[in-house]
Amino acid sequence: MGAGIAGLTWVQVWFWDLLVEARQGQAAGARLAAAEERLRFARDVHDLLGHDLTVIALKAELAERLAPVDAARAGREAAEARRLAASALTRVRAAVHGYRAVDLAEQAVAVGEVLRSSGVRCTVVPPDADLPGPLAADLAAVVREAGTNVLRHSRAGWCRIEIVRADRLVTVTVRNDGVLGAGPDRLSGGLRGLADRLAPAGGRVRASAENGVFSLVATVPVTP
Repeated sequence: MGAGIAGLTWVQVWFWDLLVEARQGQAAGARLAAAEERLRFARDVHDLLGHDLTVIALKAELAERLAPVDAARAGREAAEARRLAASALTRVRAAVHGYRAVDLAEQAVAVGEVLRSSGVRCTVVPPDADLPGPLAADLAAVVREAGTNVLRHSRAGWCRIEIVRADRLVTVTVRNDGVLGAGPDRLSGGLRGLADRLAPAGGRVRASAENGVFSLVATVPVTP
């Protein structure tokens, strides 16, 4: 009887320890999920602001240079910088409130408009079908980073942004001329951040420069 009571007590203690460990595991999982969500949010805000602030800075610099010689154009550039700042503020507010559906085609067109306003002839070939929300958000970040690189690392005369979905693979290709040197380093922060962002979905980012043309190619499989 004593052995039975001892055994029953041991089972109860063991079950209690198991319950405590399960609770601890749930708490750890919740903390990990919260940390991942904070990282995702920080990354999204960085992607949104990084591109827009780069363009705004370039527009402001151009307006400053033009002010003594062409006041009318300087005013137009300053007005464009103000419009971009207002647009960035709206998008950040939408992201903060957690209600931001990413339209990849719309993002690509917006980047194309910014490049054209900076004097770059830009052709945009949007996807011919809607993509899943998380995938569209990831690829929109690729397009924004590529547009920022065109403005920051080149004296481009033309740029082509093409998004193609073939079977279960989506490919984003951004090519431009006027590369300064070898273009952005493939290990630079922006490209490395894109690679880290696409990796969980099985995506890849490749960058190359040849004959003055820089190519950024991102591929991501579409999960059925």
